[in-house]
Amino acid sequence: MTVSSGPRAVREAIARAPFLPSVHLDSPRTHARHAILGFALALLPIASASAQTVLGYGEDATAAPIGAIRIRLSNDWHRSRSFGNFNDTTYDSDRQYRASTIGLELGVLKRLSLGVTVPWVTTKALTFQSSPHVHDTLNVIALDTLYDTSHNGWGNIEALAKVVWLGEPGQQARLEPRDGVHVRSAVAGGAYFGTGSRIDPRDPFAIGTSDRSRSLVLESLTDVTVGPHFFGSIVGRYQKPMSDNVLVAIKLSDNPLGEYTEPFTAARRLGTKYEVEITPRYQFGRNFTVGAQYHYRHSGEDRYSGQTTYIDGDGNEQTVDASMLNSFAPRTEKRIGFGAVYSSVDGYTRNRSRIPAEVSFQYSKVVSLSGGYPKESQVTFAVRLFHRLWGSEFAPPAAAATQPTLEPDATPPAPAPAPQDSTPPAPAPPKSS
Repeated sequence: MTVSSGPRAVREAIARAPFLPSVHLDSPRTHARHAILGFALALLPIASASAQTVLGYGEDATAAPIGAIRIRLSNDWHRSRSFGNFNDTTYDSDRQYRASTIGLELGVLKRLSLGVTVPWVTTKALTFQSSPHVHDTLNVIALDTLYDTSHNGWGNIEALAKVVWLGEPGQQARLEPRDGVHVRSAVAGGAYFGTGSRIDPRDPFAIGTSDRSRSLVLESLTDVTVGPHFFGSIVGRYQKPMSDNVLVAIKLSDNPLGEYTEPFTAARRLGTKYEVEITPRYQFGRNFTVGAQYHYRHSGEDRYSGQTTYIDGDGNEQTVDASMLNSFAPRTEKRIGFGAVYSSVDGYTRNRSRIPAEVSFQYSKVVSLSGGYPKESQVTFAVRLFHRLWGSEFAPPAAAATQPTLEPDATPPAPAPAPQDSTPPAPAPPKSS
């Protein structure tokens, strides 16, 4: 499991902000820059690839090794732009946010791991609007105004537990290159906590760091490996939000910058969400893998209940119902993306690398979104580190002992004795008489 869904929870704040549906405007220059950067990063590690042992980006059914912790640090940049023209009021809004996420996953048992994701979110919205309409309360004309709003705070914290119920559970088994087809499957369950901050419901352009909704989450994760190079994952996710009470405001006219009611408390029951991720990956070697991803997401209809009153321009008391907000759902989103990962985990298990780590890049783009909401693009850089706390499953093998080399003796060797001649001596000549 790759614990990286904090930004997914943050996207709820984007989708549920009181932003009017509008025409979407792409930013070709930004998208081209992202694509070129991603392609350049993908080419860097190819030269060192030699065999298949990389986990790959995205979520999977692999459990963390017993006693080992996987720490993921990531930055996700999201951006969308939209403009519209309603009743002679025009606006052009550029909305972006960054989620700096810390993900922790601990291997508790051979088939059980626990994970938590904590995102810190920074949001910013720049909106230029021009309107000749008179605001009822201020009695002024709004002309050529620039709105600059930003928020910082926690996103929705997520906690999950995962159990591998089919196939080999361990990370080490996954890292071994094998022939044939192998299947692994796991289930995960947990919750989103109602952390983060919501924005003033009367602000149609601002972005909160979270929608502060509490949800129960259930996931099914299945991996398929084919031969030494192909590794694919299919992830299904079911999210059931809990009912709660929140502050809402009702817009009183069709003017996108018109008056709202004063915020009042309403009962909220968010729609159930279904998600499917399909992530095929191709592994070039022991250190490098690339992949693509298709993401489908559907949110059911939100339901609000509650009433408030206000005094209209004629001095009459009017009643509005929070159920007017139900029209902002359901939503269906389709997203495609690609990514690349460089890993030294296999080298660590073979005593060829001192630090077990993964560096990944991912780019994704919303290609279809119902309701006329602005489509966003996302760029993610992440580093995942591995550290053994106890046990021996993730310990590298002991280095082979080598025989010490004897130092040469400094004393000069004694000269060799002269060879002895084994030829018998010649007889002496006879003496003369």
